[in-house]
Amino acid sequence: MKNWLNRWRRWFDLGRDRRSGTYLQRLIWVGCLSVCIPIMIAGLVYYQVSMERTREQIIGESQSSLVLAKDRAERMLQGIEKDSLQLAADPIITDLFAGRIQDMPLIWHLGLVNKITLVKNANDFIKEIYFYSTLESIVLTNNYGSMELDQYKYKADIQQLMNDASLTRWTYLPASRQEGLITFVRKVPVGSSSNAQGILGLQVDIGAIIRFLPEEAAVIPMGKELVFLSTIGHLKLEESLGNLESWAGYETIAASEDSIGSFYETRQDGSKAHVSYMKSMFGRTYVSVIPEDLIADKLAWIRVLTITALLFIIALAAMFTYFSTKRVYSPIEQLIKHSRSLGAGRIQGSENELEYIRACLDYLNKESQRLGKYMEKVQPTLRERCLQQLVNGDYILSDALLHDCETYGLTVKATYGVMVVEVENAIRETRFLPSDKPIIAFTLANVIQELMEKNPDLQGYVFPYEGRGVGLIRWDDMEEQGKLPQRMIAFAQSVCDSLQSYLSFEVSVGIGRCYSHIADVPVSYKEAVVALQYRIYQDTASILYIEDLESSKTRSVFRYPRELEGAIVDSLSKGETKLAEQSLEKFTKALQQSQSYHFIHQSYSVLLSAIITSLEKQGGSILDILEHNLFGQLEGKRTSRDIIDWFTGVLFPLHKRLTEETLNDNGQSAIRQICLHIREHCREDLTLVQCAELVGMSPSYVSRLFKKEMGINFLDFVVECKVEEVKRLLLETDLSISEIAGVIGYSERNLTRIFQRKVQMTPSMFRSAYR
Repeated sequence: MKNWLNRWRRWFDLGRDRRSGTYLQRLIWVGCLSVCIPIMIAGLVYYQVSMERTREQIIGESQSSLVLAKDRAERMLQGIEKDSLQLAADPIITDLFAGRIQDMPLIWHLGLVNKITLVKNANDFIKEIYFYSTLESIVLTNNYGSMELDQYKYKADIQQLMNDASLTRWTYLPASRQEGLITFVRKVPVGSSSNAQGILGLQVDIGAIIRFLPEEAAVIPMGKELVFLSTIGHLKLEESLGNLESWAGYETIAASEDSIGSFYETRQDGSKAHVSYMKSMFGRTYVSVIPEDLIADKLAWIRVLTITALLFIIALAAMFTYFSTKRVYSPIEQLIKHSRSLGAGRIQGSENELEYIRACLDYLNKESQRLGKYMEKVQPTLRERCLQQLVNGDYILSDALLHDCETYGLTVKATYGVMVVEVENAIRETRFLPSDKPIIAFTLANVIQELMEKNPDLQGYVFPYEGRGVGLIRWDDMEEQGKLPQRMIAFAQSVCDSLQSYLSFEVSVGIGRCYSHIADVPVSYKEAVVALQYRIYQDTASILYIEDLESSKTRSVFRYPRELEGAIVDSLSKGETKLAEQSLEKFTKALQQSQSYHFIHQSYSVLLSAIITSLEKQGGSILDILEHNLFGQLEGKRTSRDIIDWFTGVLFPLHKRLTEETLNDNGQSAIRQICLHIREHCREDLTLVQCAELVGMSPSYVSRLFKKEMGINFLDFVVECKVEEVKRLLLETDLSISEIAGVIGYSERNLTRIFQRKVQMTPSMFRSAYR
């Protein structure tokens, strides 16, 4: 009993240093227990709440995935049904049942096969399309072309469909189902419910449809409806395909009048499952089944997390107690050791540990002050900010300007001239990015400052501004004011040479006029910027002094070079990029004669508008063209070389790419339309201009496109069609050669000559040989 009392006293004895370690262990364990008990209670509450919340989340995710699967599948199925309706209503099919296809059945077959192939190629989900009619007993497909019904591998499917009374439906068929295909069938002709004479079948890969559904899924036709069933351990898909109507859950769904719903059902083994369903307006039902035990399994992580958290806290408390007795009990001692290891040779040691820590803090404070002073040197100084506001014209009141000049040591009464240094084509060089402008400006300012310090005759201030280096050159001696421009030009030349020699920078320097008061510095700065604008028509000059430029500038009546604009647009339309670049060079030289920055820049904008209009006329989408922000890109170019490089490197390739895309999309259909027109009107006088107007294209463009698509030129194709018509008239009619020549639009002599060249015999010999 006495031993237990002594242990109890030692446990709570706080007054003795020799038992302070025991107190630390005691404190840690009490803290662990005080944390573990609330965590256990909170864990139980969290477990119950999280179970219900996670169950709702899993069901919600199932319903969300079902909605997503429904939307995707509906878009795909509706697209297939729409393609089927458009193909069934196409005149090439309706003409057959209307009795208008009597001659040239092979041409009709080829035309329908081409239509079927286009529909199939436009939809990746469709594997095969076939057409069958009782009028011919011939099957037309995109894979096999034209063939007898007895030779077609899906003969049994077609016979079953012909006996089916449904006008349209999704169904599994005996032969195609073995290949994993589901068929959408439509009776033709469209609109005829009693005397359908043919079918149009679209076979779709069932695997492509199932990819839209979550987990394991099946697609099951139910009469005219489709049921998309997604199951997880509830119904076997092999059984559900044949016994869906016997499933009590489906009976509940079929009887429900709601388009969206969910419910719980009880299995035969007593377990429960959650069923979510959605019905579309097109007679399709989407069902997702999640067993209740699967939901419970997904919630097992909550139990594991709660137990793991408790065990982790207890283990952490035990480890913390063990290491604290060995290493963490004396934090001041550890801090002193670490401070001496870092500050060896820099901080004088002391027996007093607190004094040593204070010395360390003082040393850290001094180092932070040194770092702050260094950062102030790197960042823009207050004087630079004042100068930036000055050149920007922010000082409206002279009192504020004089006050800041006095504050930052700026001389007010002196002669000032501004020079602005800008790197040429900085963005075009691979070593720079658009975001590097501040770095470039900082570099320029440093070089100008170094050169100014080496020149004892120059004084002033240098700072970076808006991606450029700006120098305010100052002279206190008013007597040499007339020599100032030449000195500034000489200094600017040294800046250009130094930047080219040491940094490989090609720069231009704009120089404004000199003024006798610091308040006029914004005027000189604007003049220097305007001088830089003269680069748009003076590519060779690197030093631009506003006085020389404006004194030599002549105003003359100048006209926009419309003919060169037309040459550029015409060359681009023909795909002749080299000619377009040559015309652009002439266009630039013509604009430079105006010696007007705004006129030149706006003229390039007019040229850009003409090129965009040309693209739109060739079938390009104006939204696709303007999304490239072409006018914004052109606005950022400042020199003629920049503008020419942008036109030749960006705009011309873009024009070529968009033109080729438009050609691929519209060119083939236009040529097919022209060929059909020529065959149907081969007896008439056919001209290239007439056919070009038919498709809304220029004659020269149609001529090039016709040669590219058909392999022969327009005139040869017309002659071939006329010769084919002559053959038909020779074999099917009793018209004389002269009469046939009049019908076809030729003289008898020309007809005989052309026919003999094409067929290697005269018309009379052809009639005698083949009739």
